[in-house]
Amino acid sequence: MGVTAAAIALIAGIYHIADNADPPIGPWEQHLAAFLVLCVAGGGIAMLFKLQGHLSRTRLIVDKKDDDPWRRGLDVVIALVIAITVSAIAVCYSLWRA
Repeated sequence: MGVTAAAIALIAGIYHIADNADPPIGPWEQHLAAFLVLCVAGGGIAMLFKLQGHLSRTRLIVDKKDDDPWRRGLDVVIALVIAITVSAIAVCYSLWRA
């Protein structure tokens, strides 16, 4: 949850800076902001899957007979990935709508 909160906060911060710039940001700055949003989203998603892999290995240490430790908790990871993705898409759309 902390990774997702941090990623969404960074995405929101990028949007806030871009939206409140005076004068309004130009096309190259829109590209840069969108690139940063995508980097933060990609990094957050990668970190979530890295954490899931670590939990999988830890579960195997605790219970060697666990059939599929990677899939346990995967529904939560997918929900968090969706939250980051939706945030990134909304901000990228908002950067380009005006």
